[in-house]
Amino acid sequence: MHWTRRRDLEGGKELGIWLLVDDEGTVEEELYVESHEYRGGGFDVYTATPDGEWTHEGEFEDAKAAFERALDAIDESPHPSATP
Repeated sequence: MHWTRRRDLEGGKELGIWLLVDDEGTVEEELYVESHEYRGGGFDVYTATPDGEWTHEGEFEDAKAAFERALDAIDESPHPSATP
């Protein structure tokens, strides 16, 4: 199992999406950095499972801090990142 960065965007508002996939390509968990700048807000980092479980990892004022938290969450995971 490993984390991989997804390259497509939905609705143009997600800034970062990583998927935790197994050897068959099944998604086990998703990690998001989402921007709320379009409505005057900051950034959220959260994870989601296919079962609909969401975990809020934090709210941040800027993209740099949000991405740092997302990358820390991947580093804290027992699964490696396939994205350089």
